[in-house]
Amino acid sequence: MADRVPLIFNTSTEQIQELPSGDSLDLSGSQLNTGIMSATAYSNKDTVASSIIFDNTEYNYMQIGPVAVSVGATIAVGAGVSYVVI
Repeated sequence: MADRVPLIFNTSTEQIQELPSGDSLDLSGSQLNTGIMSATAYSNKDTVASSIIFDNTEYNYMQIGPVAVSVGATIAVGAGVSYVVI
């Protein structure tokens, strides 16, 4: 089995990268207990101009970077679906 390296968001390059060798990730007190998960990531700083519905329970959704929603637009998240903005 291959080693799994945590992924981080590098704000200076605006990229998702592997945690550099020698660095550590302290999650104590974070109350995270996710195990293995799959996600669809959207890396886009544009404004959401039309409505979006995330309702596929087979996926978790993640937005990288800021998100703005125009007047009249919505982001709807269905029951049993996760949508996270980091």
